[in-house]
Amino acid sequence: MNERPPYRLPRMVVPRRYQLEIVPDGEHEVFHGSCAIAVDVLAPIRDMILNAIHLQLTDITLTYDNGQILSGTVSYQPEDEQATLHWPTVVDPGRYTVSMQFEGILSTDLRGFYRTMVTGRDGNPVMILSTQCEATDARRVFPCWDEPDLKATFSIALVVDANDRALSNACEIHSEIRSDGKRRVTFAETIPMSTYLVALVVGPFELTPTDMVGTVPVRIAARPGFSELTGIARTAATGTLEFFQNYFGIPYPADKIDHVAIPDFEAGAMENLGCVTYREEALLVDKEQSAPMEQMQVVGTIAHETAHMWFGDLVTMRWWNGIWLNEAFATFMQELATDALHPEWDVWTTFGHGRANALEVDGLASTRPIEYPVGPPLEAWGMFDVLTYQKGGSVLRMLEQYLSPEVFRQGIRRYLDLHRYGNTETSDLWDALESASGEPVRAMMDGWVFQPGYPLVIVEWDRDRQQIRLGQHPFRYQREVSDHHWQVPVVVTIWRSGDVRESYRTILGMESKSILVPSDTKSVLVNQGAWGFYRVAYDATLWHPLLERLGEMTPLERISVADDAWAAILANEAPLSHIVPLWRALVNERDPDVWSAVSRQMALLDDIIENEERPLLQDLIRTIADPVLKELTWEPSPDEGVRLRRLRAILILLLGTHGADRAVRRQALELLSAHWQQTSVPPELLTPIVQVVASFGGEAEWSRMHQQFRAAETPQEEKRYLYALAEFIEPELVKRTLELYQSSAVRTQDGALALGRALANRHAQRAVWDVVEGDWDELLEKYPKMIDFIVSPVVKVVDEDLANRMLAWLNAHPVPQSARHIAQTIEFQEIHRTMAKRIRGRLGNLLGNGTPNQN
Repeated sequence: MNERPPYRLPRMVVPRRYQLEIVPDGEHEVFHGSCAIAVDVLAPIRDMILNAIHLQLTDITLTYDNGQILSGTVSYQPEDEQATLHWPTVVDPGRYTVSMQFEGILSTDLRGFYRTMVTGRDGNPVMILSTQCEATDARRVFPCWDEPDLKATFSIALVVDANDRALSNACEIHSEIRSDGKRRVTFAETIPMSTYLVALVVGPFELTPTDMVGTVPVRIAARPGFSELTGIARTAATGTLEFFQNYFGIPYPADKIDHVAIPDFEAGAMENLGCVTYREEALLVDKEQSAPMEQMQVVGTIAHETAHMWFGDLVTMRWWNGIWLNEAFATFMQELATDALHPEWDVWTTFGHGRANALEVDGLASTRPIEYPVGPPLEAWGMFDVLTYQKGGSVLRMLEQYLSPEVFRQGIRRYLDLHRYGNTETSDLWDALESASGEPVRAMMDGWVFQPGYPLVIVEWDRDRQQIRLGQHPFRYQREVSDHHWQVPVVVTIWRSGDVRESYRTILGMESKSILVPSDTKSVLVNQGAWGFYRVAYDATLWHPLLERLGEMTPLERISVADDAWAAILANEAPLSHIVPLWRALVNERDPDVWSAVSRQMALLDDIIENEERPLLQDLIRTIADPVLKELTWEPSPDEGVRLRRLRAILILLLGTHGADRAVRRQALELLSAHWQQTSVPPELLTPIVQVVASFGGEAEWSRMHQQFRAAETPQEEKRYLYALAEFIEPELVKRTLELYQSSAVRTQDGALALGRALANRHAQRAVWDVVEGDWDELLEKYPKMIDFIVSPVVKVVDEDLANRMLAWLNAHPVPQSARHIAQTIEFQEIHRTMAKRIRGRLGNLLGNGTPNQN
């Protein structure tokens, strides 16, 4: 028999219903409350172990069905975040009510029940109280059995200041003013749900008029003065709810849904049943003065969280190793719903960037499987990463395309219907999909979920035999021996003479496979549609003919081809010159996501090359990007689509920063100066021109951007200027930026991101790292879940002295909750340092530039 790990709860006691009353005292930064928890005792016990941390428990009683009451005592085990209730006699199996009083602290670290102070539009302070309980922080709010499979119903009451709004998971059913002037708000009982989904929100919120989706009320909540930014959210909230009710064929599981903007919030959003909380920029946006990508963030985030009402809330993973069942599905469903609501955005192509990010991390030796054993609570934090979200979502997209969208949908409906209100393992999902499809889903998919990494599909052309040979081995940037293999769904495009195009489908297993192709075959593309989660390596006889077909591929296929080629260069399987013909072909490219993918490659190259060779890269960027921008012009036409507007913004940013284009920089400064004088500028150009100007600006520009940050009227404007300050390069301005980022003017949610942006600036790296080392303990205390954002840009540092200093520091100062992410960061830095050494002094030959032109 396996011994129970100390951080897990024994199963002799199971909660069925929580009745909670919580009274926050924001002025004194504390809260107190009472709870009556209906429990089933399954075996004779003297002690009950539950979760509680930073709570003081008093007046502990156990009530029998017959009314008998036992008084109990408590002892605490803070190392396991547990408390033990001790009873004076043996408690036999049966139904009981455990009651107690508790007190806790309203923290400022964005965990548990926490307090945020912001300045209102009228200049007066505004206090917002809210909870963030995922993964294991409900135990900071109330004593509970804080494990996801110990579901129970919740009946919650909040006692708040009379003028404050109180929101929770269910509809308000009663409100009364007490004798002390406080207002007691009672909410309806919820469906059975996990503790991490409990939501408490208190503050002077403004609510939009109620929209009804069938019988479900839908509202958006924002702090005073921000309700005019809710228009896009209102439309998305009702649209996504309608979409998912239809897609899943199961009614929305709660009695209402509120989408609530929180001024200081660690995550992007949180799927609390019926009361979803968000960073403000993920929910509130000015419809007329926002860029397409800013609107896409709002709609996509609402779609993601609404999908969670089914995937995560109605049906929940059994333990944190299965968090991908929540997050990967919500990521996949987010794209599905957003595409249905806004086909003009072409979000599945944009999703190619998320897929590329996952492939990037999953090519490291320090990667992990999608589903991975999770132990103590700190380990659960590390599961909320690109592998859970983007790799998981990409693998689901691959499976959906393989089975067909309708068969996949039928399997998902079966899975949700069978397990509603319950908890699941990955095998339950495979069972439902196999039942719907008749396909051996488990045999095919277990390798993708339970093995780290992914395959590199090798493609060779045997012209003599008229065959294409396919084989696979695990992709790694740094070669290692592995016997992993996958069942790879491969779809091949074959171009023949006369523009004839054919497709071939197969499953590639451990053994290589040969495909007989027509004698007039001209070119071959493996991974048609680019929905397969793998990379492709072509032999030389296939690579150059493939580049001639770029214009006949979908944008997502072109992203995949470019991404695979770049990965081969990082892995030292191909020289930098391998990708240059593809880059030069961009003069004919008009898709923003293809340009964005290649811009990212060029930006990394810019970060790791020698200063004296940088003009060679700048010249190449101007050569390929300037003609496209000149064709588009700086002014959008009245009927121009979203994707061309995005393309213009990407080109301006690329040319003005990594291209060092003087004309673009001059135009950006003129346009930004005009904007500061109230001249209208296309919204999608604001962020790129601000970043361009910051990259070469001086004290006057820094001061004006700082002023704009402090006076910002939308979340997007605030972030635009806050993060742009990280781009300045003059030492004195870098110093001022770092002083700002460490001040109270920057909210906790933004501070780690801002410091990371500064560390990504190669001109500021030493100054930023001095701050990181000097304030390490304070940063860990302030950003316990966000230290990854600060450390991530270490990957870009190739200066030997600074890189070694960073490596020594990170090795000497381990961060348990970020151990894997830091290992991945260190490994990527090594890969980039190795590449920098390979190309040093050879960039001109590799790019085929010759002498750079003056600009």
